[in-house]
Amino acid sequence: MKPNPRLIAYLNEVFSHYEDLRPIQELKEELLSDLQERLLDLQKDGFDEEAAFQRTIASIGEISELIESIHANTTKLQQIIGIDFSMQNLQKSDLKAIKIHDGKFNYSNLQDSDFSHSDLTNASFKCSNLDRVKFDGANLTGAKISKSNLRGASFKNCTLNLVEFRSCDLTGVCMDNLIFTGTTFHHSDLKGTSFRYATFQSCSFKADVKKTIFDGAKMDKATYALLKGFKANLSHVTFL
Repeated sequence: MKPNPRLIAYLNEVFSHYEDLRPIQELKEELLSDLQERLLDLQKDGFDEEAAFQRTIASIGEISELIESIHANTTKLQQIIGIDFSMQNLQKSDLKAIKIHDGKFNYSNLQDSDFSHSDLTNASFKCSNLDRVKFDGANLTGAKISKSNLRGASFKNCTLNLVEFRSCDLTGVCMDNLIFTGTTFHHSDLKGTSFRYATFQSCSFKADVKKTIFDGAKMDKATYALLKGFKANLSHVTFL
């Protein structure tokens, strides 16, 4: 049986002032299930729809303190500094919207995990499996990513300033429309990697870029000269 629309609307209003955090969503779903059961029981006992609804929502009492507690504790956990996830099997993990500065994800399997909209400033990924990982909307400022597989990774709207990509497999990865400031790509596989309409400022490349795509990109003259020295195709590039 589908949940009562009025119960859904009521809980949506109660929870509307809180972030979309998993523990809070779980509480909301559990409450909806309990309230639905309570409503049906009251209707079976002879109460009309309105009376049953009012008694149902009154039965849960004041839940704002519980929600506040969950919200505060979850936010605190999401703002841990320097947490170490090294040597862990975190395949297909939901890590969306976490905030972990200086976090370590070294030698870990993160295949198909989701870091969308997370703050991973100064994070470390060494010898990590980042195959098909989502970094959409994430902040990777200052991150060090080395000797890691990034095939199929997604970087839509990602912040990649001062990131170090060293000896990484970025074959075929799409980095279109991104802004790179002080980013380095050293000894990494960039075959078929796409930087269409990206912007480069003070970036460093020490890699084979003959088959890397820079169509429509904008860059400063120093970055241009460096890429030209590695025989990149820059025929459709413009200067900043």
